[in-house]
Amino acid sequence: MKQVLCFFMCLFALTVYGQREASNWYFGTHAGLDFNSGIPQVLNGGQIRTVEGCETFSDANGNLLFYTEGNTVWNRSHQIMPNGTGLGGSFSTTQSALVVPHPILSNIFYVFTPDDALAYRLDQANGFNYSVIDMSLDGGNGDVTTKNIDLLPNSSEKVTAVGSPDGSFYWVITQYENKFYAYKIDAAGVNTTPVVTTIGPLIDDFENIRGSLKISPNGDKLAIAHTILVPEYQGMLYLFDFNVNTGVVSNSQLLGNDRIYYGVEFSSNSSKLYASGMELIEENGMRETGNLEIVQFDLDEANIPASEYTVANFPPGIAHEIAGALQIAIDKKIYHAVPSGELSVIRTPNLKGIDSDFRLFEVDLNPGSATYGLPPFIQSFFETIVTIENFCEGEATTFTTDAPGGIQSMSWDFGDPASGSDNFSTNISPTHVYSTHGVFTINLDVIYTNGSSRTFVEFVEIAELPNVNNSVELVQCDVDGVADGITLFNLYEAIEIVGNGNEDMNGLFFLTMADALSNTNQLPAIGYQNIANGQVIYARVFENAECHVIVEIILTVRAMSDLGTYDRIELCDLVSTFLVSKINLLDAYDYISSEFPGNESIELFSSQGDALMELDSLPLEEHLFGLLDPWSVFFRIENGNSCDYIGKLEFDIIQQPEFEKNVAIDLCNNEATLSAPEGFSQYSWSNGGVGQSIIVYDVGSYEVTFYKGECSSTQYFEVLETPEIGINQIEVNDFKTINNEIIIHLEQIDEDVLYSINGGIDYQTSNSFSRLSPGVYEISVTNNCTIIKETIVVGGLDSFFTPNNDGINDIWTLTNAEFFPNFEISIFDRYGQLVTVFNDALHGWDGMHNSRSMPSNDYWYQLELENGRIIKGHFALKR
Repeated sequence: MKQVLCFFMCLFALTVYGQREASNWYFGTHAGLDFNSGIPQVLNGGQIRTVEGCETFSDANGNLLFYTEGNTVWNRSHQIMPNGTGLGGSFSTTQSALVVPHPILSNIFYVFTPDDALAYRLDQANGFNYSVIDMSLDGGNGDVTTKNIDLLPNSSEKVTAVGSPDGSFYWVITQYENKFYAYKIDAAGVNTTPVVTTIGPLIDDFENIRGSLKISPNGDKLAIAHTILVPEYQGMLYLFDFNVNTGVVSNSQLLGNDRIYYGVEFSSNSSKLYASGMELIEENGMRETGNLEIVQFDLDEANIPASEYTVANFPPGIAHEIAGALQIAIDKKIYHAVPSGELSVIRTPNLKGIDSDFRLFEVDLNPGSATYGLPPFIQSFFETIVTIENFCEGEATTFTTDAPGGIQSMSWDFGDPASGSDNFSTNISPTHVYSTHGVFTINLDVIYTNGSSRTFVEFVEIAELPNVNNSVELVQCDVDGVADGITLFNLYEAIEIVGNGNEDMNGLFFLTMADALSNTNQLPAIGYQNIANGQVIYARVFENAECHVIVEIILTVRAMSDLGTYDRIELCDLVSTFLVSKINLLDAYDYISSEFPGNESIELFSSQGDALMELDSLPLEEHLFGLLDPWSVFFRIENGNSCDYIGKLEFDIIQQPEFEKNVAIDLCNNEATLSAPEGFSQYSWSNGGVGQSIIVYDVGSYEVTFYKGECSSTQYFEVLETPEIGINQIEVNDFKTINNEIIIHLEQIDEDVLYSINGGIDYQTSNSFSRLSPGVYEISVTNNCTIIKETIVVGGLDSFFTPNNDGINDIWTLTNAEFFPNFEISIFDRYGQLVTVFNDALHGWDGMHNSRSMPSNDYWYQLELENGRIIKGHFALKR
């Protein structure tokens, strides 16, 4: 029984996976793509939100199983799997996760998660781990059964995988410092004892563990990008040999250190290596980053570093330190991600140099968006054993098997049922003439002489022979101030004319027909300077780089097309701040359109260079000018795709006035004066008034629009009923030496009321007056319309008197006694003996007692007022 079981399992292991396990991608910010048709289609519903790494896995038929950013696993229904959080990966890791299926058990999957440079900053290194998913659980939606089995305590952010030629096992490889760790996954599961190879540079700073690692689809080569950020910007790109039988890495080769390398990827036939990196520029003794570049290396060349070719040089500002991931798809195209709503693509990466056909931001992801990462996948999913050539409709497409040795038989399905019996072949290297243009799915079943089998999936895009104009004229303006018929061209603008509006058309440009035929000595497309007016150049025009036609382009320079500074117009500032100004460029466009009516195209640009090259045209919407930005734009006028004029339009931006936008005002004496800001040329009130101020007599809402030139602002007034005010109480805290106090209490609190104690000469917002001397005070309360007045007496008694008959302070009595009828004051000496008593009928005390002058001393008093209030204190008699 054991022998039968072993035979079954071994035979099962020889049947190798297909390639549709990599059909679905979820990445970036809710971005998703489906490659099952051979043309990437947007997927919605993805929950992933990651800065860098991610991974997705599908079944052999291309149906989504699950996806992750290294920390959380979502199932096919975009729900978090049971136990699907807290995996050891991180959304900020270059390659945060990689999924490998169990070679025998179809329901078991391993999720490998490498480390994160940011975790080291917190002294929380994740190491290199794997978790286990069982897809037979949770009704077939999967369950994370085991989490974070530790393989290494420390690792880099790099991981890659490849299958064995017979499909019986996989290698998962990571790297740390100067060692590669290769883990074998076979019928027994994950072997936790890795094959360790010490080789390559020592990367011993955790800040520099970023960058990608990839094995070639055929398993023979391994490439690694070291993203070095400290102590200064640096980068290294290395190529190694890999032994897919033993897991050993060997033969280190430095390909480049002139960029901060990040992404790496091989072409499907493993003949080309691509890498993304940021240019390194020396400025003032410091290394800075320049533009993002993607470069190609030809692995068939004897001197691989010397074969470097720059596939793409991105516009400035696309990235700063991280150059973005590169990832091959089952359509055998390589995709590139940086933060954007689109992915760029290398359409024919098996081809050398310019024939690789790079397209900037070609694949729309809306409503999702890309960040810096793409799912890495098992690299052998993308292996091809066939070189496919001739992609023009009507021509015989050839399929050349690259390594026929060891193949017992091949069965081809060309995905073209309209071709009848010709849709199938058993030849090793067949040809097929496709019935029409389009994308076709080829299924190739291979049986090897060792008994193993494998199904390869290829996508062929048969291009319709380009429908182009054989000769076109590209007319450019001349703005250099020299009337010599020489200017700069954006040659890509000719493709729109050549291709009759086909947006998928591309082109390469050459000085001579011979160069165009041999595809050598390519001209720079943007910024090419013509040799003479009327010069003829040549373009290879294509949708697919291997299906092209050569057309003639006549470069014509239009004389007297530089308008210089055409005009200065007034525009309204839409914000009221000193640091920036905002205008609506549609107003500028409308002005140019009125000046140059009947033209096919008018575009606005920030600079003359952009206008000349037709780069980065400004949208006709609100536009911000910074504090140091010139208040101007450049316009380009075209007819029939020919440049007629380029000019500069300057602006006088009228700043927004500062004013209170919403004003509330009360009627006062049945009227209110409404006043708009001064200094404007015109005022228009909602009640028909036209002056800067108006008088209204009714409550309600009013508004005024005031103008300076064409710019206007609106102010809103709300006229309210006259508010009633009333005094509830006037609190007097008196009979104190110097700290007497008056507090006025209103019937209703009103923040707009003002208070006065000197009859309205001076007002204050506070209802409290302190440090008052005894006396009579005229209370005045107003809301700037109604005034209430009362007279208040602050009572007091002198602190001393001098009865020496000099007419000054000879009598001690109550201040303002006339305001306190029926008072009575009793005076006591220091021993408490009553000295005298007097009331409002007497003038006060003259310092005598029983006809005898009392000595200088302190005396105590008790004052009893008519309302029963009693005040006690003391004073001094001084002689």
